[in-house]
Amino acid sequence: MKRKKTLWMIGLFLPLISVVLSACVPVRDAAPTKEFDYIKPTSAKDPDPAASAEAVADESDRAVWELPNKARALTPGLRDPAVSKVAQITGEDSENRTLTRFNVWGTDLGSMTEMNGKVYMFCGDTFSSAEYTDWRSNVLFVIEDEDPSDGLTITGAAADKNGFAKELLVNNHSVTVIPTNIFSVDDTLYCIFMHVTRWDDKGGVWDCSHSGLARSEDGGNTWTNVKKVQWQGDSDFIQTANCRVGDTMYFWGIPTGRFGGVALMKCGVHELEDPEAYACFTGCDDSGAPLWVKGSGGAGRAKVIIPAPVGEISAMYDEYLGNFIITYLHEGVGLVMREGVTPWGDWSGEYALASGDEYPALYGGFLCPKYTEENGRVFYFAMSQYVPIYNIMWMRAQLPGIGS
Repeated sequence: MKRKKTLWMIGLFLPLISVVLSACVPVRDAAPTKEFDYIKPTSAKDPDPAASAEAVADESDRAVWELPNKARALTPGLRDPAVSKVAQITGEDSENRTLTRFNVWGTDLGSMTEMNGKVYMFCGDTFSSAEYTDWRSNVLFVIEDEDPSDGLTITGAAADKNGFAKELLVNNHSVTVIPTNIFSVDDTLYCIFMHVTRWDDKGGVWDCSHSGLARSEDGGNTWTNVKKVQWQGDSDFIQTANCRVGDTMYFWGIPTGRFGGVALMKCGVHELEDPEAYACFTGCDDSGAPLWVKGSGGAGRAKVIIPAPVGEISAMYDEYLGNFIITYLHEGVGLVMREGVTPWGDWSGEYALASGDEYPALYGGFLCPKYTEENGRVFYFAMSQYVPIYNIMWMRAQLPGIGS
């Protein structure tokens, strides 16, 4: 009965959400970024004198400064990428025929990571029909495809005995459990998920009890909740994106919904299951060096490094730019990207990727470093559309010639 009640709630709220999403207006034309049109990292002046943890510089950040980066500056004259749709990844209308093969009529999100020659795509709420039957809070696809230019080939899924894609992060007494970010370390898959307790009929607004970390050591077929690593529902790290630099994993995070700003934390790649190993960025000292608060004292002191509104984030290091890029939904505008000199900044202004006028009810925008061309001048991303069909599209973005 609990599952039927939850399905009824989803069926009620999703159409309401679609009305708001479909009202997205086109992304305004963006002029080349002006010298002043960027975001500098904030100077740290301890915002919480009562906090016992001290903000300190960390030698592990040196690897970020030493990336083969163009003089550690934003790319002058950068303009909006040229973006086009390549193919539909999921759904029966796609070449992957996911309804026939995996009982997936519709799904969304699709964060990706590469491990041992395969790409793993973790998706959100999944159904077997337009009536929202056979609901699963999340499913995982396996992709084996070296050529992203004509779409992505799904070769398998984490499946049940019938071969149907199965729910992996179990929904216990909640509305849904959504994986917002998947990544790998050695032969282990990790994901950060959000535990949704309420959807709001306004669209882009929801509540979570917490976000957490889960681990899979069998190629995504089964997952273990690392229960000691959690962030509370009012945290800035309910939804995350990540990038590994050396032995450090940097995580960008946003609160619940699509109307918060971006914060930053980091952790050693072999300490991910230790909650006290995570450190939050709190600003920069007078020399510009980043400062971090480690452990439980840091979460409440994280600085916003990209202002609201930000929804569904993804990030990677782009060799062509010699800098980081982050993509996200700017509610009411469309999918956008920013360029960042380091994980904490400077950050450029927004560049347009896709608009709600051309792609109704769009959201997401998930990157995978494997799927780039021309040394990163071309990158691909997975974009969701709620209407006209609830599924994931494969998109191609080409950056303009530097200096052109």
